Amino acid sequence: MTTGSDRVDVETSIAAPVDRVWDLVTDVDLPARFSREFQGGEWLDDPGEGARFRGHNKIGDVEWSTTCTVVEYLPGRAFTWVVESVEDPVAVWGYTLEARDDRVLLGMHATMGPALSPPRAAAAADPARSDEIIAGRLRQWTKNMTATVEGIRGLAQA
Repeated sequence: MTTGSDRVDVETSIAAPVDRVWDLVTDVDLPARFSREFQGGEWLDDPGEGARFRGHNKIGDVEWSTTCTVVEYLPGRAFTWVVESVEDPVAVWGYTLEARDDRVLLGMHATMGPALSPPRAAAAADPARSDEIIAGRLRQWTKNMTATVEGIRGLAQA
């Protein structure tokens, strides 16, 4: 795992064909099986660059949904989407796949912003705790992202 100021990256190596892993990462409902926050998703359009899907989330008693737009759809290589506005996203998420002989290196990344997300708004409202607020959110993301890529690995290798 690596973290930048507002970015998290996780990865895992999967003993499976890249096409199998691609099918799993482009199933926008699948992460709900592994994430404690993500509750499910559905395509609003046919999958591809420019397509939209809706994701549903929950932390404690707080529930929300977002509309995401695919900005990179390179079969077997990369699947990236932005949350809410394409021009000024709340977050950018995605997967990268790198075929290596009989394995796939699967990476998952997430970046806050550039639009003001709830954690960034909370950090701006409480400058003395801003680093702690952002770091806490990135830790949540890291746990859920790690569970997701490990879950994908388990399914792909089954």
